[in-house]
Amino acid sequence: MADITELTTSEWEYLDRSLAQIKGGKIPNTEALDGFFAALSCCPELIMPSEYMPVIQSGETEDGDLVFEDLDDVQRFMAVVTKHWNFVNSQLNQIHKRAFLPWLLEDDEGNYYGNDWANGFLTGVDLRHGIWSEIIDDENRGGSMVAIWALAYEHHPDPEMRPFKEPVGKEKREDLIVFAAAGVMRMHDYFRDQRNRFFPDTPSFVRPHRKVGRNEPCPCGSGKKYKKCCGGG
Repeated sequence: MADITELTTSEWEYLDRSLAQIKGGKIPNTEALDGFFAALSCCPELIMPSEYMPVIQSGETEDGDLVFEDLDDVQRFMAVVTKHWNFVNSQLNQIHKRAFLPWLLEDDEGNYYGNDWANGFLTGVDLRHGIWSEIIDDENRGGSMVAIWALAYEHHPDPEMRPFKEPVGKEKREDLIVFAAAGVMRMHDYFRDQRNRFFPDTPSFVRPHRKVGRNEPCPCGSGKKYKKCCGGG
């Protein structure tokens, strides 16, 4: 059975230290990882570890990739990442839902911002942008993404891409984070109802030959009745 418990403090710290080694990657810390997994959990098409692990471990260039000390370090990293994936997935899939709570890092003064989480979420969206366009391009459902975009682009290098001309105050930031979390739940609910479109139907078994009667000659050519030959086992 998969471990669906939340990471311990020591596991969070280990994961942050590991991700901090990556230079210029799209998942720089545990906050971004949480957003990344939230998007993958919403997506109706299953994205395998073989596809998402390289995104987590890769830097801007090969020199910036995550390098492990030994095999034990590899196994520990994989186990901790998988444990958090299971937790995020179960948090969104639980039958009796509570509010979805994103994992946000705090600074030394106890402030949290949500920018890395939102960028991590968009990184997950980019893995299946064609599917997410159903929400992004929909006038009624696209609003679920607005707060996430606002947090992701708040400090965009291009000033024209920034949604706010003035610094975001604490109260407004809290509202954006609440709206982002609520949007994730709405999008997850929408895609949950679409999952059957992304999984092939179970194939029907088709007998390659007609059924042989028990008293008919055995098709193996022995000359015996089927029930006395190959059909007798």
